[in-house]
Amino acid sequence: MKDRYGRNIDYMRISITDRCNLRCRYCMPDGIAALPETELLTYEEIRDVCRAAVRVGICNIKLTGGEPLMREGCAGLVGMLKGLPGIRQVTITTNGILLPRYLPALLKNGIDAVNISLDTLSEQTYKQITGAPQLPRVLEGIRLALEAGLAVKLNCVLLKGVNDSEWQALAALTKTMPIDVRFIEMMPIGYGRNFAAVSNEMLLKELYRMYPELEADRRIHGNGPAVYYRIKGAQGSIGLISAVHGKFCRQCNRLRLTAAGQLKPCLCYADSVDVRSILRGSVREEETGRISSVSTKEEGKREASLYHAFQEALEHKPRMHQFEVPGAVTEQGQMVQIGG
Repeated sequence: MKDRYGRNIDYMRISITDRCNLRCRYCMPDGIAALPETELLTYEEIRDVCRAAVRVGICNIKLTGGEPLMREGCAGLVGMLKGLPGIRQVTITTNGILLPRYLPALLKNGIDAVNISLDTLSEQTYKQITGAPQLPRVLEGIRLALEAGLAVKLNCVLLKGVNDSEWQALAALTKTMPIDVRFIEMMPIGYGRNFAAVSNEMLLKELYRMYPELEADRRIHGNGPAVYYRIKGAQGSIGLISAVHGKFCRQCNRLRLTAAGQLKPCLCYADSVDVRSILRGSVREEETGRISSVSTKEEGKREASLYHAFQEALEHKPRMHQFEVPGAVTEQGQMVQIGG
């Protein structure tokens, strides 16, 4: 289904938990408490939301967190969603620490690809950013995923004065590994407001300076907005996701579902549609807009209500974000609460 601006919305990112086994400085600062489990959508509820999502044209799902592999049964959810008619692809974003343990189950359930968050190859800097000495486990997860034949992407956020000098080592991974290394500009969401974004425009100039024969890679690498380049002779590619300095809103194809059941049209704004209340006993009456309590056994009404919730979210999807405008961001949650 297309939104008001003619964009085809076929991709949904679903946070299945706001818990994480790391404390990355820009995502989950100290003092953030996790939601009670009863406030999280159940896997059956997520399945029902996805069934409604298919009706509006969504066919690609990304599971995120927090750290999605911390929630028991995550791999089974992959299989549950892959079994829905109309779902083409289910992928996952993880910090990689638990990937060696759960990779066999993910593969068994049909996972299509994995994104791994990794901002440094230095053990000291990794601990500084995340609060945990877990880099070797992450690297092992990357190795195992590649050996299993999965498409693997690394998501790297550069922080000025912390790891902004390490892009060379991260980019160089593409020379010898069939992997996409993607540099994501820091977005002014939650505690991320306290960090200056490293411009991908500057980074691209540095890449060309280091690799004069760098070439554009126009192949489709997934569902996201990254622009890709390839070092001549490299096995993998380098992606740039320039949320602040290279607005890509014209190509935005996504909605987000938080672990608490809020359907978000855009990261920049606080606007959301509450689907948890629909799933747990309320439906929207299209004619009046009123909310009526009904039995959740009335599946037809609930399914129609979920469909209308997606229509409402699409109706409120803005033309563009305003990350570059101080004070324009109305979203007050942390990234771990929203879903990365």
